[in-house]
Amino acid sequence: MNDYPKSHLRTALIIAACLIIALAVLPDQKTSAMSRVPVSLAISAEELSTAVEATSTVVPEPGVATLTEAPSAAQTTVTIQRGDSLSAIFKRAGLSAYELQRVMELGKAVAVLKKIIPGKTLAFETDQNDTLVSLSYEESPLKHLIVMRNGPDYKAYWQEAETETIISYGSAVISESNPSLYHAGKAAGLSDAVIMKLSYVFQWDISFALDLRQGDAFTVLFEDIYVDGEKVKEGEILAAQFVNMGKTYTAVSYEDSAGNRNYYAPDGSSLRKAFLRDPVHFSHVSSNFNLKRLHPIHNRVMPHRGIDYAARKGTPVLASGDGKVTSVKRNSASGRFIVIQHGEQYTTKYLHLSAYAKGVRSGRSVKQGQVIGYVGATGWATAPHLHYEFLLNGVHRNPKTVKLPHAQPIAKTELNRFQSSTRTLVARLGAVAGTSNLALTNPAAD
Repeated sequence: MNDYPKSHLRTALIIAACLIIALAVLPDQKTSAMSRVPVSLAISAEELSTAVEATSTVVPEPGVATLTEAPSAAQTTVTIQRGDSLSAIFKRAGLSAYELQRVMELGKAVAVLKKIIPGKTLAFETDQNDTLVSLSYEESPLKHLIVMRNGPDYKAYWQEAETETIISYGSAVISESNPSLYHAGKAAGLSDAVIMKLSYVFQWDISFALDLRQGDAFTVLFEDIYVDGEKVKEGEILAAQFVNMGKTYTAVSYEDSAGNRNYYAPDGSSLRKAFLRDPVHFSHVSSNFNLKRLHPIHNRVMPHRGIDYAARKGTPVLASGDGKVTSVKRNSASGRFIVIQHGEQYTTKYLHLSAYAKGVRSGRSVKQGQVIGYVGATGWATAPHLHYEFLLNGVHRNPKTVKLPHAQPIAKTELNRFQSSTRTLVARLGAVAGTSNLALTNPAAD
């Protein structure tokens, strides 16, 4: 080493130092390779949630604007109370009179809101400024009025619920414990609406206050209407059978090609007669047709040329048939009374009315079943009742027993359509009536 020139030794030391420095400064090959891998900008849901939580706790500096989420619309549902008006409900809900005015300016489209019914519901939707966005009024479970904001204005439309129809049935027997159609129907689980419709179906052949006997029986097929799995109402009676004093009456509903619906016997003959048997819903007959009756006021024999139907004052009185009003008058004996001419042969009279129906006057035509007046006790009357007279060619006849002319049967051009349309209903009614009658007459059968 002593023999090695000192200049060469210095050179060697300088070269070694440069190598050490170079190795320290140059990047590692592995690190260089990794630096060329693309970087993903995706953020995981967990990272995003953490980031949102972190930023939500940051308090902004004064003068620095921050972006906040707008609050969602508020919904309110109210049940209409007795004495409520739309104005009062808007005021309670914090809605302005100006918004009410804008809704009511829709006119006929929202006319139903002028007569809102207690027990119905009214729903509001408002935005963050407490401005009305939409309104929904339940006219019935099947029909809602919707009012929605449409730009600066409002629009209204009706929304029909989607329904499901199921055919149900009921059967009952007139008995000592259930002596009326109403009592027997309620015992069978029928609603007031179905019982009333059943009385209308057979009203031309059966007087339900006079003709029922123990052992009479009926079966009825009717529609049950559901919305979202909940029953909301009964629909029409599709078919019915009534056994009265040993005679069987069968009715089936049919809508003809013109859209007219009515009830017919299975052979196509009409159940509808030219006249109703009873022109009023009454509690009992207080006096029958009797040409030798002792008058309750004058206490002497005076012919009673009609039937007295006892009923509450104000009970609607119906025109028993299509015709033209010939008299709307008042006198001391008959009180307020109406006379209707039905074609050339028939005349009906309605006495002791408390009032006439609106629009009923001499010369006006009326339809069968139309309300023409209301039960009262005007004239020679001891209590509220309707005195009803039926004349054939000017001669008084007993309204209870007179043979009534039939309405027209199914047209021959409709007969095939009628039979194919009603065949299944008639068969189903027969099956149900047979099963029900067997169960009723054989209560011990398992």
